[in-house]
This record gives sequence, C-alpha cells and structure tokens, in this order.
Amino acid sequence: MLGDDRVSSAYAHNADFWISIIRDKLDSYQTLLTDPALLEVIGDCSGLHILDAGCGEGYLARELVGRGAAHVYGVDTCEQFIVAARSHPDFHSGTSTFDHADVANLPLADHSVDLVVANRLPNGIADPGRRFHEFARVLQPSGRLIVLSMHPCFYGDRAERVSATSADLSVDSYFGVRSVEQNFNVAGRVSPMPSVQRFFSLEAYIGMITTAGFAVTGLREPHPTPEQREQNPWWNQNFVRPLFLMLECRLS
Repeated sequence: MLGDDRVSSAYAHNADFWISIIRDKLDSYQTLLTDPALLEVIGDCSGLHILDAGCGEGYLARELVGRGAAHVYGVDTCEQFIVAARSHPDFHSGTSTFDHADVANLPLADHSVDLVVANRLPNGIADPGRRFHEFARVLQPSGRLIVLSMHPCFYGDRAERVSATSADLSVDSYFGVRSVEQNFNVAGRVSPMPSVQRFFSLEAYIGMITTAGFAVTGLREPHPTPEQREQNPWWNQNFVRPLFLMLECRLS
C-alpha cells in the first residue's frame, strides 16, 4: 500500500463513500466554503500545468481543466479513487493524467508544473514533511503551492472533544502529535470506517513547509459569511470553531 498505511487504508475502505459524497455534491463545507475559497486563490489557470496532490476521484482536476488548465496531474494513494477518476465520462487523457502514487514520491519530472494544489490532503504520519520537498522539486521556480487543510489549531486527539473556544485542547496535546480517528457523517451518510488524521502545531506545520524551501505568502481561514449564517442556521450548529486553513506559498 502506498503512503502511510493507516491513512491510506482508511481512505481505501471509505472510497465508495467519498465518491458518492463528492459526485452527489452533499458536502456543504466543500461546495459552499472550501471550493469557492480555493478557486478564488487559484485564480486564472489558463495554460497552466497543475499537480492535484491527493486528487480523490478527480473532481477538482476536472474543474481546473474546465477553467483552461493545459494539463492537470492527479495523484492519490487510493487506487479506487484513481480508477473512478479515469472512468469518469469527462476524463480526457490529453488534458489530465491520474496516477496511483504517493505525494511524497511523485511520478513527475523536476520543475514540471506551474502550480501544486493540496486540497484537504491528510497529513503524513511516517515523514510528514517529505511531501513538501517533493512539491518544491516538481514546481517551476516561479510556481505556487496552495495547501488547504483541516485547521491544525482546533483539533484535539478526538475532534469532537474540542469546543468552540478550543479550551479542551491542552498545551501538551497541541504541541505534541495528535491523531484523530473519526467516522464522517455527511448529509446523514456515515463513512464505513473511521478516517485517520494526524495534526501538528501550527509552528511545526509551517516549519515543514518553510524547511522545504517555501515562503508563506498568503493565509486564509475559509468560514461562512454573515449572510450564509443568516440564510441557513445549519452553519451556526455545524461551524462552531475554525475548521480550515489555506496557505499560499512560493519558493523562496
């Protein structure tokens, strides 16, 4: 199995679940928060060669091709996702490639892409910083890295134990290594297996990125607007703490 066994195994067992969630557009966090924020930061991608690191079933790659990207290289450790991406009716081999591979050992040449997007890619366990060195290797010197992740400051050793003020997250836990294993419940559908996430302090997380040669040039925390909260009370019940962190980075 590619990648970190526990992370990859969980995604393999949950592959059909996530494919249905994505294709049925059931994840409001994704469709209404993270995707709009991510696409805004990506901006005009016309003519770009892009790495979609942790591509899942390929929805973002298809979106970027539709927005004019010259070629999108999707990479994922879950073979079921790659099969789903290649079998999608909108897949065209001339504008996208999907490889069953590890993001910490990319099947791409040096300086071969203009943009790397890591969209809600789980943190590595065995060597969490290695992927950022690979991202630096495959990027053009003028390229960008955009990382959208679960927020490292607001998840304890079990995500549900952290309150809106994060008071339940101890100093020892925050500055240690936190493993979160939980089933996802999306629109009433529950994942068959708990996912496995590894969290680090913000200091350690950004340290992995800068050690690989990047400078952080932008930071956002996607969250619902006052209008979204007013129009749909669901947000007040389900977004009680910052959930996402997005970093824009360039090679320094």
